[in-house]
Amino acid sequence: ATRNSQLAIATAVGDVVTTCVESLDPSSSHSCFLHRQFPPRIRIRMGRKNKLKTKRSPAPATNSSSSSSSSKINNENNDNCDSLVDGGGELAFIQKDKRGKFLNDLHNNNTEPLLLPKRPNMALDPMAMQQKLLSIPTKKRTATAVRMIRAQKMMDDIIKIQSDRDHYSNDENMVDIGTLKSDDSYIRECVLWIKAFTTSDFRVGYTHEALYGSPMPSCWTHITSLHPLDENEPQLRNVDALSFVILLATAMRLSSTRERFSLQIVHELHAHADGKYDWLDFDELQHHGETRELDEHFLRFALAWVGIKRARTMYRESGHRTVLPFQNKDDVATQSKSLLQSIETFANEQCQYSPDSPVGLWNLGWVTHQVKHNGKHPWRAANDFYNQMADCCLLADKADDDFYRAEAAIEVAMSLVLGGKPIVGYTVPSGPKVQVLRDMTAINNDDQYRELKMGASNQAAANEAGAKEKKRLRDGVPPTLLEPGETVLVPHWEVSRIWNYAMKAYMRLETFGHGSYVYGETTGGGIA
Repeated sequence: ATRNSQLAIATAVGDVVTTCVESLDPSSSHSCFLHRQFPPRIRIRMGRKNKLKTKRSPAPATNSSSSSSSSKINNENNDNCDSLVDGGGELAFIQKDKRGKFLNDLHNNNTEPLLLPKRPNMALDPMAMQQKLLSIPTKKRTATAVRMIRAQKMMDDIIKIQSDRDHYSNDENMVDIGTLKSDDSYIRECVLWIKAFTTSDFRVGYTHEALYGSPMPSCWTHITSLHPLDENEPQLRNVDALSFVILLATAMRLSSTRERFSLQIVHELHAHADGKYDWLDFDELQHHGETRELDEHFLRFALAWVGIKRARTMYRESGHRTVLPFQNKDDVATQSKSLLQSIETFANEQCQYSPDSPVGLWNLGWVTHQVKHNGKHPWRAANDFYNQMADCCLLADKADDDFYRAEAAIEVAMSLVLGGKPIVGYTVPSGPKVQVLRDMTAINNDDQYRELKMGASNQAAANEAGAKEKKRLRDGVPPTLLEPGETVLVPHWEVSRIWNYAMKAYMRLETFGHGSYVYGETTGGGIA
């Protein structure tokens, strides 16, 4: 139903150039700002269908300064209107110093056509995807393909370890953790599970036989309650670093209808890690041959990833919030708001423990997306989402990660369509039309608008608009409130450009059959 509604919106919007909003009712939002039901007075004004006619530059940008409103218009030295004709990279226009400015599209004579590749085969099974991945010639493998192949080889090593092990009987599913800690092959298998899932961001293929091919520590069944994450209340004692590794691998293997059990383990390990207990010293891992490659930052990042995956499944599907008859789906820790707060905490920890990875920002953006439970105004959420996904896209580019290049760029395009770059257009009393780039973070603070960012055809119009904007601030008008006659403008060429960037990364993924992840893990494709 969600997919159908997105397609319906996309069909209705078409080649959007402007979105005209007469009233905005924040109470009309659904679970995320993508699926808002527009109140009756909202209307959408369509852009021109002829693409050649849509190539028009914004009005000249003019400064309206609180200290002087009679300065001359000077487009050449204007800090609010930037040209990208001299390059700066494919993503120059979403750099932080560019997001708060008007950007002229000076590439009109050399604009590449909109890329609209075929949708992927969503029914491709993991083993077929694996075969396609491994069939790529070595010299043609991208950095993303190399990472996926490395993760797949780890899974092959896990299967080999399991087949070589003969001292655990097949029906012995639970083993004392002390026995497991003394088995180097089991420790090695746990390390491989953690690295394979984390390296591939849980996209690596695996078989049911591998998932249940080894026993699990019996102590995980003693973690009987799911406490809210911020309580950090442990239920086990003496969880040392080696036990932490074993239980983390166990949480990763507990999936598919057992998400609650997995999340209970994650919350337990989080309590021990945050509690700084004497018995948990991650430096001890350096003295064990199989765990020498692990450190606290990597394990905390991996722990947060499992927590996000499990909490997100439970957030989306209430049926996964209970596993046993005596469990209550109305427990505080399983409420949608509590699960969303857990995801936000884990995402922030991912940013903390692996700041060069795009994953933390990607997950923070997903939290921002959920306006039904995070309390954000839909337009403010779109602006925050735009900034988070733009930062994620930049990090993905540095990390040479085509998954997050494609996914974050698609979401940037969608957020721009939804007003993520809050450019507002209206007509001033003297007649000309003006454009104002408002600051969604500025409320009741006139100092933040010493230099208003706007486009106008002449200085008089800029002065009128500047007076209006400063009055809005003095009167405490929320930046998310549109007044009659105001229009949210969509920077069409920026949407097209970031879309093409996303599609190039998507097409590289499709060369080895992994493009389906892009469509499965994003929500903005249809809307953009």
